[in-house]
Parts: sequence; structure tokens; C-alpha cells
Amino acid sequence: MAATAILWGSAFPAIRVALDGYSPTSIAILRLVCAAAILVPCALTGRISRLRRADALRMAGFGLTGMTAYQLLLYAGERHVEGGTAAMLVATSPVFATLLGMLVLKERPGARGIVGLLVALGGALVVAMAGGAGGGSLTAMAMIVVAAAAQATSFVLQKPLLRRYSGLDCIFYGSLFGLLPLLFAVPDAVRQSAAVGWREGTAVGWLGLGCTVLAFCTWSRVLRAATAATSSLVLYAVPVAALALDAALFGNVPAPLAGAGGLIVLLGVAVAATRRTPPRRVAGAASPPVAASPPVAASPSGDAGRSAEEAKTAGDAPAGDGERTRGRHAVAAGR
Repeated sequence: MAATAILWGSAFPAIRVALDGYSPTSIAILRLVCAAAILVPCALTGRISRLRRADALRMAGFGLTGMTAYQLLLYAGERHVEGGTAAMLVATSPVFATLLGMLVLKERPGARGIVGLLVALGGALVVAMAGGAGGGSLTAMAMIVVAAAAQATSFVLQKPLLRRYSGLDCIFYGSLFGLLPLLFAVPDAVRQSAAVGWREGTAVGWLGLGCTVLAFCTWSRVLRAATAATSSLVLYAVPVAALALDAALFGNVPAPLAGAGGLIVLLGVAVAATRRTPPRRVAGAASPPVAASPPVAASPSGDAGRSAEEAKTAGDAPAGDGERTRGRHAVAAGR
């Protein structure tokens, strides 16, 4: 999980570098082309599964939301917003995942989920206010929040696909579908690539290799193996990694109000992702009453005392076994 957070966190400073020489559309094109090209050998050697026709629409939705819409909106917004601030706004993505669960999947987040959602949105508003006071564009921040919603949509679409496809499969097909609406801008991307320096080119290459291929592979493993609450821990750590890298590479430190807003966002997301554990039933807490033994008739030989004693002994034995059995069940339940 830490590797995914660092890889995704490194995308925000890399985007800032790439924007010095590329347009947002060109960055998206080159990032997706780079990711798809890296995976072509895997496709040629049979390591990429064949896409089923029944899954094509969902895979296309994953690519268009997570690869196209998210990247275009994020890059356009980050032209006027610092990388750390953008990362804190993108951290609202789990909140939108909760909303999608309510609207599409008819899930009930409960009071805890609603409170967390409102707290996170309030934190995003604080970040936006701090960014606006510092000269940032509110329109750009709104675009980044919409990008977070697009990312949440892609996660919801990707989850069922991971039952049949690997992370590499999703990245490969998602990149191809994500490229389709951007083909018109390929000539501009080629012209800009011929004019930029090595810093911008390296940043775009890292976005394709590290922040797409490697990051989505590690994220797919987390998403497949972990619960929703556990996997969301990765998303909490992404803005922390982005802020640390942004400060180390460019010396950008967020304003105190923006930092406070980011903490509020993370707090709200954590509250929304926490599920209340139902109370456990204690085994053996209330044992059923033991029925009284029926009266024992006298034996024909008149040895009533001995027969009664034998009957009492015989009747007590099963009861003792039952107590021992209940004790074993209680111990097993308590492990």
C-alpha cells in the first residue's frame, strides 16, 4: 500500500514539471501512449487476457473516467493550483465513491458515512478558500474536485473487472479506451514533444511508467485483496506523499489554513470509510434450562433405592457431557 501511495503522490509534482512544456491534453495522450506501449510486449506474449465482449462497455467506462476525464481535469486544474493542494482535493475521491454507492448501488452508508461525507466536503471547502485567498483559481479547484469524482467512478467500475482481469489487463485496455477521444490532439502532442527539454520529457515518461503502470498494478492488488476500508488507507496517504515530495522538490509548503483543510478532508474520509462492527454474541451466555428427570419406578425386586441411585447416575452422565460440550463450544467461539 505504501508503494501505491508514493507512486501516485509523485504524480502531482511530475505534472507540474510536465506542464512547463506540454498542454494538459498532450500530457494525457503521452502518458496513456507510454503506458500502453510498455504493455505491448505483455500483450504479444499472451500475458494480457482477451477482453470479453460482455465486459467491453464497463472497461470502456473505466478508461474514459479514470484515464481520460480524471487526467484532463486534473492537469487543467493543476496549471493554476499547487501540487499539494491538488492532492488534498483529490483525496475527496472516497467521498464520491460513497455517494455513488448510495445512488447507483443503493447502499446505506449510515449516520457515520453521512457525517464523514459532510466533514470531508467541508474540509475541501476550507482548502478551496485557502487556495483562493492565496491567489489560486477557484475554477481550477472545482475542476480537480470533479476529477476526484471521475476517479471514484473508475474505481467503482474497475472493482468487478478485477474478478476476471489482472491489473495489467485493466491498464492496457483502459489506456486504449482512454486514448480514443484524444486522438484528434495527437499531432499537437508530437509537435510539443519535439520542442520540450529533458525535464518535461522525463516527467511525462514517469507519469506513464511509474504513476500509471506500476501504480495501477500495486493498486489492483490492494483493491482485489483488501476490504474497502483498508484499501482507502492508500488514498489517505497519497496527499501526504504528494505534499512531502512537493516540498522536497520545489519548496512548496501549503498555507496553514490549507493544511488544516486537508486534515479535515482526511478525517472525514476516515470516518466515512469506518464501518461500525456489530456486537458479538457471547457463546453460552444463556444456557437452556435442563429438564427434570422423570420419576423412577421401583424395580420388581423391590430394590427401589439402588435403582433410583443407578437412574440418578445414568441421568447425570449425559448432563455432565452436555456441560463439557457447551464448554468446548464456548472456548472455540472465544478464540
